[in-house]
Amino acid sequence: MRRLTAGLFISIDGVVESPNLWQFDSVDAELGTEMTAMMHRVDRVLLGRVGYEQ
Repeated sequence: MRRLTAGLFISIDGVVESPNLWQFDSVDAELGTEMTAMMHRVDRVLLGRVGYEQ
């Protein structure tokens, strides 16, 4: 069985829904570097129907 790791945008108060409404004003160079590093470790992506269709 493979390990499943979730990479989520999460606010300081634990909100993970609608990241398009709050995440972009908090992206800086350090976060961009971390996101890039996380994406380089990905070898497969698991999507639900809605995420796939978007």
